[in-house]
Amino acid sequence: MGVLSCMKYLMFIFNVLVFAGGTCLSGVGVWVAVDPAGFQDIVAAKAVLNAGAYLLLAVGITLSLLGFLGCCGVLRRSRPLLLVFFILVSLVFITQLVGAVLFLVHWKQIRPELFLSELRRNYCGDEDAEVFSTAWNTLMITFSCCGVLGPEDFGNGSQFQELHPGTPWPQACCTRAGLLQAGELLGWEQCRERSPGYIHEQGCFSTIGSTFQKYTSVPGACSLAVLGIEIFAMFFAFCLYYNFD
Repeated sequence: MGVLSCMKYLMFIFNVLVFAGGTCLSGVGVWVAVDPAGFQDIVAAKAVLNAGAYLLLAVGITLSLLGFLGCCGVLRRSRPLLLVFFILVSLVFITQLVGAVLFLVHWKQIRPELFLSELRRNYCGDEDAEVFSTAWNTLMITFSCCGVLGPEDFGNGSQFQELHPGTPWPQACCTRAGLLQAGELLGWEQCRERSPGYIHEQGCFSTIGSTFQKYTSVPGACSLAVLGIEIFAMFFAFCLYYNFD
């Protein structure tokens, strides 16, 4: 009896935390998507941020629903609610597990040639407001890299070269004095001449790959923690389901 009561309290506390976290995520998602004085102009201009806002909202609603079902199932000693909770958490767990396996199987098959062809065909320049170009500019400035393999990616035959003849590469490839887009270029002319220290020589494919390998332990540990919590949640729901009248 004591073990059952302990499991009920743990299950309830877990679901309260899940519900609170989901509610916070939903609130942030709604704010980013619709706040006219805050993020609306940015989100409306960038489809990537727009999709991210609604993805955040969807994840928040899903977590809130799971937490609510779990809390109600424990408080009302409802076997149907616990069963629904168990099924939903199991589906989330299986989806994450399948996604992790597919990622581990296929991530080494990713080749830079695919990204290079897309970059040469679709990238338009620093000032272009199109989503693809904006995303690449942000990527190159954030990770201090240039193109997929290097500055040569913007050479003859590329969309960038056709739109900006005589310009060897975009300013997003140049070294900046400050952080991200707010930083001023150290020297555009030196960057054009490919002077050392004024241009990022390394491509984004290898830069992001090395960064991912360096910090993969942190998201990996978080993912394992989430999977562990979901296993405990399924175990508690299963035990309570068979102990409730």
